[in-house]
Amino acid sequence: MTTLKATAFSKQALLNCQGFDPTFIDTTTRIAFETILPSEAKKDLPEVNGNRKGVLHYTNLSVLYNAQRRVPFVSAYNIDGRKKATGIKRPGGFAADPRIDTDIQLSEDGFYHLRTDITEFEIGHMAANNEMAWGSDAQIKAYQTFHFPNSVPQAENLNTGIWRSLESYIMNEAISLKSNKRICVFTGPLLAKNDPAYVLAPSFNIPLLFYKVIIFPTPQGLKSTAFVMSHEQRMIEHGMFLIPRRLVMIESDEGVGRGPFADFRYRKVFQVGIKYLEDLTGLNFTWRGVKAIKVPHDKNQVMKIRKIKNAADAKTASKGLLTGEVPESLLIDEDPTPAELRNKKYKLNIALE
Repeated sequence: MTTLKATAFSKQALLNCQGFDPTFIDTTTRIAFETILPSEAKKDLPEVNGNRKGVLHYTNLSVLYNAQRRVPFVSAYNIDGRKKATGIKRPGGFAADPRIDTDIQLSEDGFYHLRTDITEFEIGHMAANNEMAWGSDAQIKAYQTFHFPNSVPQAENLNTGIWRSLESYIMNEAISLKSNKRICVFTGPLLAKNDPAYVLAPSFNIPLLFYKVIIFPTPQGLKSTAFVMSHEQRMIEHGMFLIPRRLVMIESDEGVGRGPFADFRYRKVFQVGIKYLEDLTGLNFTWRGVKAIKVPHDKNQVMKIRKIKNAADAKTASKGLLTGEVPESLLIDEDPTPAELRNKKYKLNIALE
């Protein structure tokens, strides 16, 4: 008898998957995921058995995978908050996707187990298993998130901390929407040309930033918002870079507004404008019929933040961050210059330890 786990990871089942549904929220607005990637980036998509466009389809999840960087450009997925399931199991580990070459995928033995003295890296889900655990096929969907192409190395304190809280928040918001509880989410690492090389595997450049874009229904139509987080500080503290790197910061905007996806408790620290995210990533998150939530460039959210010293210091600092404010104790008494703001060279240190 074939188990659900075996089905979820079988090549034949994967070849039959339809993936992300662009008309999931309503049939009148098409939220295409293929348009996210600029044409010049598509050359880095892998050869995918069963898909001529180089797309990896899972159940209600599609991944545009960067074969050169060995991480996804974006994972696009659907969530129906009315159909949240419970009692979902984990498969016990990640698996390579049989539709693409294993050499372009990370692995536990060949990558994640290279360093065992600390818990960095963890295999960080992009589309999370708890987010995908909905519907009559919830277990299948949750299992399929455990393919390496849907993952990126993440510092433990990001993956199991603030990033996970964002995942839980998104699911809870989908459940609590008043009418249509269907949403679409796009998530991935920000892939920069100057991402540092991993000290134990120099051919791998470590993505430092991660984003999530959410499309959701409101009485005024479909809207979008975005969040960006970092694990750079943790990477520096644990000596993960081939060449020591001075801590930099990511500029962040202050989120405003009320209603769905406006009350995330870290919103003022992590929420960014869609246009800002597009400029930062080079990707396209604009669709006809979807209005981006306004996130103004408020200078008091574009700050230089000092490095957190230790766990006790982080605990004290987090009390302010929990309210969505950057506490004065974290500030460096030096404002970004107009040129730095214009060129987006100063980045807000948004890693919570």
